[in-house]
Amino acid sequence: MKSILVFGDSLVWGRNASQKSRHCFVDRWPNILAATLQDVTVWEAGLGGRTTDLEFEDKPGRNGLKYLPVALQQAAPLDLVILALGTNDPFALTGRKPKETANAMRALISTVRDLPLATGSSVPNTKPPKVMIVSPPNCLPLASVTGEGYPELNDLTLWLPELAKLYRDLAVEQDTYFTDASSFCEPDPIDGLHLNSENTRKLGRGIAHTLTINGFANSY
Repeated sequence: MKSILVFGDSLVWGRNASQKSRHCFVDRWPNILAATLQDVTVWEAGLGGRTTDLEFEDKPGRNGLKYLPVALQQAAPLDLVILALGTNDPFALTGRKPKETANAMRALISTVRDLPLATGSSVPNTKPPKVMIVSPPNCLPLASVTGEGYPELNDLTLWLPELAKLYRDLAVEQDTYFTDASSFCEPDPIDGLHLNSENTRKLGRGIAHTLTINGFANSY
């Protein structure tokens, strides 16, 4: 039985834009992933507002680089860690560049690989987990949003595709798995950013397919 940790933001947590609540367990994409792959256990570690390495004003505990070691120790031993972060960085810091977020992702990958060697590691005699980078889905421009959107959306329509390219290059550099979430899902027009239940399911199945074709696990 292989073990996967999914570490991410509100899309991992399962934010439901239309009801401003959380998608039910069976609709959240980490659980779709678990249901699609054979002999795999998946740990959900999603939190709305989580960044790669930034503090978020009025939202404590959102610095992913700071809290990833805790999530790793809780879920260890692990065969794979899926890192699904980036969208919140320009919300937390005006002027944040995609390159800076890609550099922060590099630090997150290093943290994952240091798990067996970390001070007080609960799994000191294991191999480092494999890593998958998931670039965030693109968002909708503010004019396309039918509900209450975010002022940052127009800038994000350019920022997120640039980040996806940088993440793809980083995956080659760091020899990790990679997938672009925008290949599988589209944001809910209600807020232009989060996913409805259909699209969060599509994302889970898409990531499962990527892992299957790369030989990590088999699908049902």
